[in-house]
Amino acid sequence: MKILAVDDDNAVRISLKVMFRKWDHLELEVAEDAKNALEKLATTEYIMMFCDIDMPGMNGLELLKIVKEKYPIMPVIMLTGNQDIKTPIQAFRDGAMDYLQKPMQTRNVREAIDGALKFAEEEAKKDIGVIELGDFKKIVENFSLEKAGLNDSGTKTAEFSKLARILQEKLIHPSKRGRIHNLFLLTKSGIVISNLSTSNVKEKDSDIMGGMFIAVKDFMEDAVSSNSSETLNDITFGEFHITFASGAYSDMAVVYLGQLGQYAEDAIIDTLIAFEFENMAVLENWNGDENLLKNSDKYLEDLFEKIDKSKTNV
Repeated sequence: MKILAVDDDNAVRISLKVMFRKWDHLELEVAEDAKNALEKLATTEYIMMFCDIDMPGMNGLELLKIVKEKYPIMPVIMLTGNQDIKTPIQAFRDGAMDYLQKPMQTRNVREAIDGALKFAEEEAKKDIGVIELGDFKKIVENFSLEKAGLNDSGTKTAEFSKLARILQEKLIHPSKRGRIHNLFLLTKSGIVISNLSTSNVKEKDSDIMGGMFIAVKDFMEDAVSSNSSETLNDITFGEFHITFASGAYSDMAVVYLGQLGQYAEDAIIDTLIAFEFENMAVLENWNGDENLLKNSDKYLEDLFEKIDKSKTNV
């Protein structure tokens, strides 16, 4: 199994080669720049790619866009020595599975590789007829308490397990190490105001995803008789969670793995409050024009920066 690493820094290439001596079943190939990387990609099949962001000539973000167009399912992990997280966030929007800070730790590199291997295995198992998001939304909307088995001491039926599996397939990116996998800012009716996710959730499907989130939220609130005064509503589906924060005019859906600490929960609520406070006059009579809402993308980017890999989450 071959892995490609693209970095103009010889020290980084050498350090990766040293790491790969530990893993006999993996073969590392390196490229010094984007041009060399594209040449290698054209002739060799790789299970994943590590890619530096700051490179002369064509930079890592430009290379990422080309790679995701030509090889859309190949996981790409960005490498950065820059502590400014805005650039990795842009890479995340453009389809990168994750990013690693330089100097990379062996453990982190191995976890990224294991995630890519898992992703490749899951892709190989997929049926030819992959469920479309429109059909998926119907599954969610047509669910009942009886079908979910929630009337029988919380037991899960096969149907509910299937729903959880499809949700995970759509929302979780196996190669990503950070906690946060998707952020959606929604109207109460499920219209997506802004979202921060990889290209796994295509732009044309975002409103379908928004409606699906609202359907899941309403369904689970009915199922567990949630107190409507609660600010956060956390729903567990197997290995992952969807946390909903409810404001006066909008909702936020946060899809994550692991656990969120109190700091992260507070940050989610504070972000939603700040967004609504700045846009209160528009939200009261919003006509659907996203240009009228200020800084919606920035609020999600700032939230991602605060909690994705912060020590408070570990």
